[in-house]
Amino acid sequence: MAASGRPTEIELKLLLPGHARAVLERHPALQAPRATAPEVREEHTTYFDTPGLSLAREGLSLRVRRRGDHRIQTLKTARNGSGVAASRGEWEWSTGQDAPDLSRVAETPFGAKISAAAAAGLQPVFETDVRRIVRDLRLDGETLAEAAIDEGRVAAGEAAEEISELELELKRGAPGPLYRLALELHATIPFTIGAESKAQRGLRLRTGEAPESLESELPTLDGDAPAAEAVRRIVGAELGHFVANQPAAATGKAEGVHQMRIGIRRLRTALALFGKHLEPHAARRFEAELKRLGQVFGAARDWDVFCTQVLPDAEADERARGWAELLREPAEAERRAAHRGVEEELGRPALTALMLGMAAWVEPDETGAKALGGGKLDRPFHKLAPVLLDRMARRVAGRGGHTRRRSAEELHGLRKALKKLRYSADYAAALYPPKPVDRYQKAAKRLLKLLGAANDAAVATALADRLCAGERSELAPATSALARWSEERRAGALRKLPKAWATFDAAAPFWR
Repeated sequence: MAASGRPTEIELKLLLPGHARAVLERHPALQAPRATAPEVREEHTTYFDTPGLSLAREGLSLRVRRRGDHRIQTLKTARNGSGVAASRGEWEWSTGQDAPDLSRVAETPFGAKISAAAAAGLQPVFETDVRRIVRDLRLDGETLAEAAIDEGRVAAGEAAEEISELELELKRGAPGPLYRLALELHATIPFTIGAESKAQRGLRLRTGEAPESLESELPTLDGDAPAAEAVRRIVGAELGHFVANQPAAATGKAEGVHQMRIGIRRLRTALALFGKHLEPHAARRFEAELKRLGQVFGAARDWDVFCTQVLPDAEADERARGWAELLREPAEAERRAAHRGVEEELGRPALTALMLGMAAWVEPDETGAKALGGGKLDRPFHKLAPVLLDRMARRVAGRGGHTRRRSAEELHGLRKALKKLRYSADYAAALYPPKPVDRYQKAAKRLLKLLGAANDAAVATALADRLCAGERSELAPATSALARWSEERRAGALRKLPKAWATFDAAAPFWR
């Protein structure tokens, strides 16, 4: 790619199960006339950084790839999390040396940072050896892609991992056909989506650190663009956030599971926000699968909170201290079982199909067909947003008020509706003056905090009751003590709810 401006690489990485390459090679989608003849490349790539990995901390990777007598130097930025396919800045140059040529990177927006890093001394930090089989693919419309089957290893010192993946890189055209191709291949070869680049895997091997969780970033929306474009950007951003947290969740990190659960909630919010304007059959199917996933991730999150927050707090309280400690071992066993459920889910073909399916659904179709929906989605987003937010606000109003008389289930319903309204307001916030937005969202967050505290206490009691079910009756005194302690906390939150509700109810909706 050119070394000026900010060229972008859009790449979908699919991890192949064992012995999948031979099946993939015979797939009709990779045969003529759609595909060119395969080209086999033996590639050795060295990644460079400072001893303190300062480039990686800036989200940059600098490498030199050797292919026969030819060498290519590449600078990449970290993925921006805007979709299932990774989108990164990428600059490439032919070079005649095995070490980076810093005069080339000086032409990029990151030249000064790399020059500063070079002063500390650049050195090889990890390497890859890959046998790559490459084909060019002509897809629907004017879309051109490259399919690369990679097999080999990434190594940092003595630490190493095997590489077996298919990379689909968009060369020209819209990304929709790329996702549809991936779905076509997935029907034959059930693979999982790779959230980590080779550079990220090498960096993890170098440091020995587990993958980090990532918080969601709000997409940038153009109020004058059609509402369909807002749907595409919102769903793309939340899918990207969901995918990016898979590695952390797969290692059992509580925050990784939490962030994936947030991703599920935000995707469900997007479907609810634009609901009546979306194509109903696909929207209902996606909602049903997201709801099921939410239950799996929600169970793991509930046990994470119980073991890492509820029990430590209870053990620090004199009234529950001796009893709460008795619940630790059985609770940790339940937590491990819930995380096994998450781990199994991450490896199931259904999860990959959901992400690819939603990504393909929201992308524009070159044929003119409106798979996402039509009608009012063609209107500018800033004109449709107030109508959408009003509908979400009415759902909250119908569940609010008289909070002292509401059951735990009713308050939980209010909390879920309010959370969806808050997420929806986040998406539209940039279209309005910041001060009214801030006042409204602060009132919503205060109310959500109290509703969350009340719900957490109710969930803690329910989980404790589960621990003494069956033949664990000896835990009944402990669960009773925890239930009394939780009920006191719940009562404290409930006492503050009427005032918080009144403050929120009086807050002026910023979109009117």
